[in-house]
Amino acid sequence: MSLRLLQRPSGYIGWLLAGVLLLLQSGCASYSRNFEQEIQTLASQDPAAALDALEKQHHPERNRLLYHLNKAMLLHMLGDYAASNTEFEQAKAVIQQYQATSISEQGAAFFINDGTRTYVGSSLEQLMLHVYAAINYLLQNKVDEARVEALQIDVRLRQLQEDKPDSILSIDPFVRYLTGLIYEQLGEYDNAMIAYRKAYNAYLEHQKAYGINVPRFLKQDLLRFSRQLGLTEEYNKYRTRFNTEARQIDREQAELIVLFHKDLAPIKRSRRIAQMDPRTGYLVHFALPVYEPRNSQLSHARVVVEQQRINTERMEDISGIALRTLDQSMPAIMARALARAVIKYKMSRQVGEDNGLAGLVMNIAGVVSEQADTRSWLTLPGEIQMARVTLPPGDYNVELELIGRAGQVTAIRQLGRISLTRGSKRFLSYFMVPGLPNNEALE
Repeated sequence: MSLRLLQRPSGYIGWLLAGVLLLLQSGCASYSRNFEQEIQTLASQDPAAALDALEKQHHPERNRLLYHLNKAMLLHMLGDYAASNTEFEQAKAVIQQYQATSISEQGAAFFINDGTRTYVGSSLEQLMLHVYAAINYLLQNKVDEARVEALQIDVRLRQLQEDKPDSILSIDPFVRYLTGLIYEQLGEYDNAMIAYRKAYNAYLEHQKAYGINVPRFLKQDLLRFSRQLGLTEEYNKYRTRFNTEARQIDREQAELIVLFHKDLAPIKRSRRIAQMDPRTGYLVHFALPVYEPRNSQLSHARVVVEQQRINTERMEDISGIALRTLDQSMPAIMARALARAVIKYKMSRQVGEDNGLAGLVMNIAGVVSEQADTRSWLTLPGEIQMARVTLPPGDYNVELELIGRAGQVTAIRQLGRISLTRGSKRFLSYFMVPGLPNNEALE
């Protein structure tokens, strides 16, 4: 393709000028820079204002997925879980519509930059879409609907295993654990046991990659279900490995499950690089995406209800997965960027031989149009943590203590008053983004 365009400079100039116009219309700013207002508003713990700012922004068709994903997460933070899932369904429709990128978009991406392609989300974002849709249903006690998301999660993981067998995301542990909780709540104990086994094996792999430990809740789930299902050999294996016995469950009791979404996933920025192309010897300039961490000084949270104080455990390291998946994609991203930069340089030199001014203009246009694709789901959390508390049926006030890295309580949040019935499971969710001062007065 590049050879034909070298023979027809006018064709390339059309692509390039279209790209420059596209960038000028968007203020030449990257997606992450355009979203700064919402991030700053979120840092002050004001998702309603962030949602208002999001609604006022212009969202090109190629970024429509991100609009729905960010709106869905802001609505989740506001507790409007039904509206949040309406946005997630819109996001699914966008992915289905644009999953197969058109030939024209591939051409624009090759000759302008990757950001001209309609965004359909990373593998991580597509998976988390189903995860948060399932969580929204659980928060509304719509377990059957959550099961539909669990089935879609299983399909997505199988696709990942086929397409990217070396990707650690294809064995995501929290995703498996969440599906196990859903099956357990529906009384599908065999399916729940299968999901918990897969979660355990995945946590062992993620422990090597991210230092995330096997949650103590999962250990108890494996012990409980292996004994309940009469899997004596498997139960004895877990009992020896975990050095503990299964705790007896009182069917008269209820359970509170608190999900704590800590920080925000890293944000993509654009970094310019100058590199010698080994094939041509040209010194060319291009841009690559890099992640900028967005971590607070929080360590975890502590659920306080009645006389119980239960620390949350880290269940999912979204930031770590995002960094690793970008690293795995970087060779392909760099190869495209380098090839694109060389084509631009060759074309500007060829045009400049006939018209020096035109060649200069074309060279400048090539540099201006070369920007990294910094699009990502910016309201996705950096970590998902969880606490599970067993309680007698009744009404309870639930508090959440936010714990700093030095072990100090930095703030207290009221999660409200809840009612628990015999044998029920009640889910609560709290999202804490960076920006909370360490010396904030306790509430």
